Amino acid sequence: MSAIKVKKVPSFKAYEIISRLSLFSDLLPDEIRILSDNQQIFYQIPAGEIFIRQGEVENNFYLLLSGSAKVVRDRKEFDQLCAGDVIGVCGLVRDAPRTASVVAESNIFAMRMSRKQFRRLPGKMRELIKDHMMEELVRRIDSLNEQLYFCQQQ
Repeated sequence: MSAIKVKKVPSFKAYEIISRLSLFSDLLPDEIRILSDNQQIFYQIPAGEIFIRQGEVENNFYLLLSGSAKVVRDRKEFDQLCAGDVIGVCGLVRDAPRTASVVAESNIFAMRMSRKQFRRLPGKMRELIKDHMMEELVRRIDSLNEQLYFCQQQ
C-alpha cells in the first residue's frame, strides 16, 4: 500500500462527508467531530491501486467516502463497491488472511482505521458504529444466501 497517501482534508469537509453516511447516522455532532478532526485516518487511493490484498493479514477496515472499487477473489471480480461501503471489517475482529483483494476503479477518498484506532474511540460511539457494521454484514449474508439459493435452483 505504498501508493496510498494521507490527504489533508479540512475538518469541516470531513465532517460534512461523514455526517451523511449511514454508518455514522446515530452519532452525535461531537462524536462525528472526533472522526473528522483525526487527519491520520483519511487516505487518497489512486485508481488501479490494490489496497487490500487477498491472503495478507491486516487489522484495518476502510470506509469509501468517494470513488469506486471492485472486489476480486482468485482473479475473478465478484463485487462492486461505492461511497458508503465498508470493507475489511473482519480485520477488526480477527487476525486472518484477507479473503479477497480490493482494487480502486477510480480515485478513492477513504477512511482507514486500524483495530487499535477503533478501540480507542469512546465506548458508546464504538458500539453504535459496530451495530451499523453488523447490520451491513447481515445484509451481505442475506444477499449471498439469496445468490446461493438461486444457483441451487438452476
